[in-house]
Order: sequence, then C-alpha cells, then structure tokens
Amino acid sequence: MDKAHYTTVEEQVEYGLETIPEEQMVSIPLRDLMYVFETLGELNRFFHQPLNWQTLADVKTFMGGRDSGALHLIRECYYRKLRDVLPADIEAGLDADRFDNPDLPHYYKPKTD
Repeated sequence: MDKAHYTTVEEQVEYGLETIPEEQMVSIPLRDLMYVFETLGELNRFFHQPLNWQTLADVKTFMGGRDSGALHLIRECYYRKLRDVLPADIEAGLDADRFDNPDLPHYYKPKTD
C-alpha cells in the first residue's frame, strides 16, 4: 500500500510563501508582467471551458512543446520573464528548496488500473 502523502496543486504552489514578508516588493518591466498576465489569461481561457479539452489530443495541441504553444509560453514566463526579478534571498531559497513541498503532487501518485 502506498504510504506517501500527495498534495494538491494549491499546496505545491503555496508551500513556503508564508516565509516571505507581505510588504516585500519587486520591480518588473511592465511588458514582461503583461506577457505573464496574458499567458495566464490564455491558460485560463483554455482550461476554464471543458469543451476545449475533451480529448488528450486537444490538450496536447494546446500545450505544444518546448518551442511553441502553451508550454513554450510557460517556459518563457518561468525562465525569462520572472526569474531575473527575484531578490537574492528568494533565489537562494529556490536553490535551497525552501519553496519545494516535501510531499509529492497528486499527479505523481502511481496509477492503478
């Protein structure tokens, strides 16, 4: 029997955030912020309507790959638009796994047929 604890997506994203003071701010170029905002908007537009993702092929087409589609946009946001604006202490925390939930996300749970 599987004894691992699996988390929700929200628990993965929110882990460690309480260690950041609410008043701590960063500066980001507006164009980069809009790129991230529009990317999240497009993800929301696709996933909020189940008719858009009725088949695995629908999701694969939308997600694309490293150089195109939603996966490309996500990678641009993560590696190019947001990563360089993080303060040094947050970068160090990322390197030290400060924001990595020790429990695995639910989608890592082994599938049983």
